[in-house]
Amino acid sequence: MFDLHAQVIVHGDTRAQRALAAQLERDDAPAFVAALAAASQLDEAPELADWPAAAQAVRKRQVSAQCKADGVSWPQGRDGDIAEVAYHCHLPDLSGLLPLYRQHRVPFNGPHPPQMSAPLAAAYTTAMHNAPDCVRSGTLTFQRSGSHSAWRVRDPGPLMALVADAFLPFFEWNEHLPDDAD
Repeated sequence: MFDLHAQVIVHGDTRAQRALAAQLERDDAPAFVAALAAASQLDEAPELADWPAAAQAVRKRQVSAQCKADGVSWPQGRDGDIAEVAYHCHLPDLSGLLPLYRQHRVPFNGPHPPQMSAPLAAAYTTAMHNAPDCVRSGTLTFQRSGSHSAWRVRDPGPLMALVADAFLPFFEWNEHLPDDAD
């Protein structure tokens, strides 16, 4: 079940969306799956609005992003209704942009949508094509109601944030630049 959730969140994969909606066996499944798929539309982020080459590079890089389950633990035992799935994702490592970002921060407050500067947009586009992957990991909790019902992620937020922060780290960097003193 993790794989379908990840394919929808990371890639917006339409086949995975249909399969996940069918497996969830709930009336709200299509809306839930559509909300998960919306998280995959990173190329529509406001900071990319004026940079179509950067948005296209994001779409292309997302195709190669992968998230895989590492293991499952059962806090209530194997017959319980909760499963915790540990996972890892291969996502772009954009830390090479940090020196330039320190000079060209993306503003996220004020009356205008966030926008990248031209030098940052060019470097970001190149990084989407050339940056190595880094491995990021986390845990998602899945729950079901009854022994014959489908597993559904309790809170997809951690995986959604992991992916979004890897592809679009600017908001997080504004909050706390890596290597800054606390």
